[in-house]
Amino acid sequence: MVATSPSSDRPDGFPPPVLWLAAGMWALGMGAMVASGIATRFEPLTINVLRAVLMAILGWGFSLALWRLSTVAARPRWAILALGMGVLAATTAHTLLDLQVDRLLHAWLNPGAHQRRILSDSVLRAWVMLLIAESHVVIFATLYAFFGMASTILRSAAETREREAQLAAARTLAVSAQLAMLRHQLNPHFIFNTLNAIASLVAMRRSDDAEAMIGRLSDFLRASLGVDARPLATLDDEMTTLQNYLDIEAVRFGARLRLAYDLEPGLGNALIPSFLLQPLVENAVKHAVSPALGPVDVRVSARQAGNDLVVSVADSGAGGANGQAAGTGTGLRNVRERLALLYGDRASLAAGARGEGFMAAVRVPLRRAEDDA
Repeated sequence: MVATSPSSDRPDGFPPPVLWLAAGMWALGMGAMVASGIATRFEPLTINVLRAVLMAILGWGFSLALWRLSTVAARPRWAILALGMGVLAATTAHTLLDLQVDRLLHAWLNPGAHQRRILSDSVLRAWVMLLIAESHVVIFATLYAFFGMASTILRSAAETREREAQLAAARTLAVSAQLAMLRHQLNPHFIFNTLNAIASLVAMRRSDDAEAMIGRLSDFLRASLGVDARPLATLDDEMTTLQNYLDIEAVRFGARLRLAYDLEPGLGNALIPSFLLQPLVENAVKHAVSPALGPVDVRVSARQAGNDLVVSVADSGAGGANGQAAGTGTGLRNVRERLALLYGDRASLAAGARGEGFMAAVRVPLRRAEDDA
């Protein structure tokens, strides 16, 4: 039996399964005691039933005391030893009280001489036979032994569930902390790039563009604060956040950045990790739009594929030809780690060259906002 230490957090009351086990066990025991009295003792039915009821109530109390005794021991082997000694003590005490109650009930309800003789050439054998005939010692011993075994199984199962719950809670906290770290890793990465762009605009004496970019950066950061605590966002919300980001990039690149959306109808409430698209689009802007001399198309697509949601970001620039490898850089690595934490092997990121351009496609299980409500 696995026992917890006295200092561990444990409710003061008894678990409901233990209460029901003890109650059901002694209800059966009461029936067995009545049947035994009718079959062997030929005592009045009133005394027989009343005695059985009192002994069943007492047995229920002793059983709960045995459970509490088993929780005190600091180590499993001590708990098993304590439970074994408790079963022996409870059986002995219950038997002595049973005999005393039998005498008191007869004196009260059926006064007079009552003599039963058991003849044997052995005093010990005669005493054992008298004890068995006059008491319910066999029933008590059987029920306490059964309760000891059953309660050991119940306690082991409960502690296993508790350990599993604690491990699950610890994993959830660890994942939440790691997700928060990855989520907040994006803002500095993006802010550094934006500040460098603002510095470049100032150096080129494009003060109006620099001022506009600072204002839109402020709007973007203000909007991003609202999703910091949410690991998932709807596709509609993600598109709104993405547009805030692209408003900033539009100041830098003007007509060179041409954005297109190809979103399958009915997917606006589909859930994806918040800020998932921003690093993918930022990747396209950095490797395709920034080095290009002419216009570059950046297309954001979303479609349902069976039970999955597939969201992709593709560009028509020369990023793939210039050596943008899948999985390099903060953006793609961050996306992969977040997907692994949130979905395990049920999600994936495929990224690589597509003609002269580059495409990153994310596949996640399709869940909708109303499913999580």
